[in-house]
Amino acid sequence: MINKNKYIRLFWLIIILNVVIIPINTVKASAKEQQTLTIRDIKKGAETYLKNILPWEKDLLEVEIFYHGRDIVLPPGKRNLKYTRSGGNQKVGRIPIALQIKVNGIIQRQIGLNSIVRVSQQVVKTTRLIRKGEIFTKKDISLENIKTERVLKNTIKTLEEALGYEAIRNIPNGYTLLQRELKKPALGNKGDKVLILVEKRGMKITAPGILKEDGYANALVKVLNIESKKTIYGRLINSDTVKVSF
Repeated sequence: MINKNKYIRLFWLIIILNVVIIPINTVKASAKEQQTLTIRDIKKGAETYLKNILPWEKDLLEVEIFYHGRDIVLPPGKRNLKYTRSGGNQKVGRIPIALQIKVNGIIQRQIGLNSIVRVSQQVVKTTRLIRKGEIFTKKDISLENIKTERVLKNTIKTLEEALGYEAIRNIPNGYTLLQRELKKPALGNKGDKVLILVEKRGMKITAPGILKEDGYANALVKVLNIESKKTIYGRLINSDTVKVSF
């Protein structure tokens, strides 16, 4: 009788252990089948997405991704991440991003991220105070690369675009030069005396004249013929000569 009770207790002990062990093994097996989308994966995917769609060279971009969530546990299967810009077609600065997460074609999560995109741009800056009317020389300007969260429009991008040009206003030291703040220096100034030259059929006719406006190299300029008192237009070929064509 004692042995029979002993065997009965042993039988129930085995049953209880199996009941406990089987669920534990099931949980372990289920955990192995899950997959985790890490914060690092989410951010890296967003950065790659932006670098691929933005109209800048990748090595000029600096992308910072902001995601305040945690790692995401997903069921087993083929994972697909679809990133899209939300709120417009910004190309630089703050760009919000939406992420749709699918497994085997079924949407699992949709989350939002933020990003800051900076682009490296080459600009020309002044190295000293430039006064109105001064002509830019190499010692007055320098070429710099800057990272900015907005697109700088109408900037001077090479030294050649500024050298020999005239400042149309006072420009402070360290200032990024814009195209509208420079102009070609006049080859002749209003009131300057010039020689009016007419060439026709191998003949040269000249007359004294006075510029009625500032003139630029090879550009049309208004000039007064002192002898005839008539105002005509000619091309300023040098600081002393206006060539008139008929």
